[in-house]
Amino acid sequence: MNEQHLSRSLILTIDDDDMMRLMLHDILGREDFDVLSAPNAHEGIEMVKTRHPELVLLDVRMPEMDGFDCLKAIRAMPGMALLPIVMLTGADDIDSINRSFQSGATDFIAKPISWPTLPHRLRYLLRASSALSRLAKSEAALRTAQKIAHLGSWDWTVTDDRMQWSDEVFNVLGVNPDGFQGQRLDLYQAFTDADADNLHRAIERCVNSKKKFHLQFQLYRPDSSGRIVLIRGEPIIVDNTVARIQGTIQDITERQRIEEQIRFLSYYDPLTSLPNRKLFKESLGQAIADCKRCDTKLSALFISIDRFKRINETLGPSVGDRILKMFADRLVTEVQNSDYAADSACDKSEITVSRLGGNEFTVLLNRINDTRCGVKTTKRIFQVMSESFKIDEHDIFLGINIGIAVYPGDGIDEDSFIKNGEFAMSRAREQGQNTYQFFNKSLNAVAYHKLSMENQLRRAIERNELILYYQPKVNMRKMRVIGCEALIRWQHPEFGLVPPAQFIPIAEDSGLIIDISNWVLETACTQMHLWHQQGLPPLVMAINVSANQFRQHGFVAQVDSTLARLGLAPQHLKLELTESILLENIEEALVTLREFDALGVHISIDDFGTGYSSLAYLKKLPISELKIDRSFIRDIPNNEDDMAITTAILALAKSLSLEVVAEGVEHEEQVAFLLQQGCETAQGFLYSKPVPAAEFAAFVEQFGA
Repeated sequence: MNEQHLSRSLILTIDDDDMMRLMLHDILGREDFDVLSAPNAHEGIEMVKTRHPELVLLDVRMPEMDGFDCLKAIRAMPGMALLPIVMLTGADDIDSINRSFQSGATDFIAKPISWPTLPHRLRYLLRASSALSRLAKSEAALRTAQKIAHLGSWDWTVTDDRMQWSDEVFNVLGVNPDGFQGQRLDLYQAFTDADADNLHRAIERCVNSKKKFHLQFQLYRPDSSGRIVLIRGEPIIVDNTVARIQGTIQDITERQRIEEQIRFLSYYDPLTSLPNRKLFKESLGQAIADCKRCDTKLSALFISIDRFKRINETLGPSVGDRILKMFADRLVTEVQNSDYAADSACDKSEITVSRLGGNEFTVLLNRINDTRCGVKTTKRIFQVMSESFKIDEHDIFLGINIGIAVYPGDGIDEDSFIKNGEFAMSRAREQGQNTYQFFNKSLNAVAYHKLSMENQLRRAIERNELILYYQPKVNMRKMRVIGCEALIRWQHPEFGLVPPAQFIPIAEDSGLIIDISNWVLETACTQMHLWHQQGLPPLVMAINVSANQFRQHGFVAQVDSTLARLGLAPQHLKLELTESILLENIEEALVTLREFDALGVHISIDDFGTGYSSLAYLKKLPISELKIDRSFIRDIPNNEDDMAITTAILALAKSLSLEVVAEGVEHEEQVAFLLQQGCETAQGFLYSKPVPAAEFAAFVEQFGA
């Protein structure tokens, strides 16, 4: 607070002596204070209520109500705890001075008053009061922040075993402050004996080794609620000795729940709760390592439900999902619990059932001694799946096909093993329903077909057969187009419009993906530049980036050069990457992402929730957007699991200040749910399918941007 501001401070004098009031008014007025005067305590109290002075000069001895009672009345008013109140008393009246401080006085001034020093003393008191007020506000803000974060602080003095807690520590631990003794034992008593022992050892190590610590405990509070708390401690060293330990206690239950939900999304299929492709691949890798180490074998069954697409088209995707769930449950029950598993040469504890995706499942038989175990398991699966699946009034019969791969022999690593197992499954499907096929070298004929497609794809680039379609991204609340995603198609001279799912994997395997990705970048940016020239409002073009392109040396410079050559601002481009691209080598990815961030190009995580979704890496990455995979949006609001997962992702995005785009929005009910949960941007058939450039421009002009 500066001197000029202090000189305009409002002073209230409460004194029954007319001459004293006049002198105070005159002297303080000449020092540029604004002065109010009250002849008695009652009028003074009323002035405090109505005029809100910044300092009160209060005489001790007054008729009707003396200064002590007046002081207590002022202090009892809301917001007056820090108001500077200075008592005017005789120099030798020690009892009055003591009583003044006991009643809540800030200071006292002895009579007769030293008039030359009085203004300076009052300015000092006002300055000190202002500092106390700022400190009180800061402490209140800290308490509020700690309450919001469920974070409390503690301080322990080593020499005298004195413990201090902030208010939020009591809330987190569920401890009554009345029973707090202010010792280290108070902290231990909040936990189980085992956790208390671990905490005691951590504190002792901190004192002896001068190293900080952090521990995570399951806490059962007196109200029987289970919470997860994180305790941190850091030594405060004085003269090379730990004098104190400062620490925090945080309730991380909700954060842990969200991380666990997202981890579940990463490793498990949300529909069936079975391990997904990622976890199957990891389990397979471990099993192959065991085979090498222990000289054993394993077998995997790759199971495909035949013509499952027809069920979705005829009965709807919700019925299809129910069938998949029933199929998975029946498969797990049969494989894990039937007599044939216990009687076979394999150990049923080594059997893992996974869902690869769509209508494909796997059964991993680890540590087998006889390859016939796979055939016996296959035949039993055929038998149990021949029984109908009853859905409402429908009895649905499924045909399945199974490919069998054995290690060692059918692959040198998990990737080649999975590829060969899927080859065998495809070959079984070609032979008709309810057939199985072992992988053998002759199945590599399928690879020749891929080679043929690769050659045609290479010519497609040369012959300009590739085209881009654009799907709008819409702000659902404002009903405006804010951008689009560029989606590649292959205009095949014989097969017509080929979707990317049929040729992008071939492009990735063959290395053509680099040329295709570079073509997409150039074409999409050029198209955005043309739209700007045509008068379309500024929009954001989203482009999918392949793993090979992202890791390509000079990719950032290429993007920068393309934007500069076209005169396109970086904020008009957004690069969409999958989680797997970023996590394969996160340190290198961070370098590239930071370069794009410095350039001004935004990064979006595509198909979020289907890969390894974790707070640990999300907090590290300079990204601006998450795209919720359409598999979580599809059944909203009819599927509670999908709603819970979507809500968790949105909560996570909000906590990290990330934008969110919901993919696959097709119904108004989905829009209502997403808006209610705070998601405003969508992409889906409800608004528009992917369309050529001219149709997209017309859509923007009609829909609005």
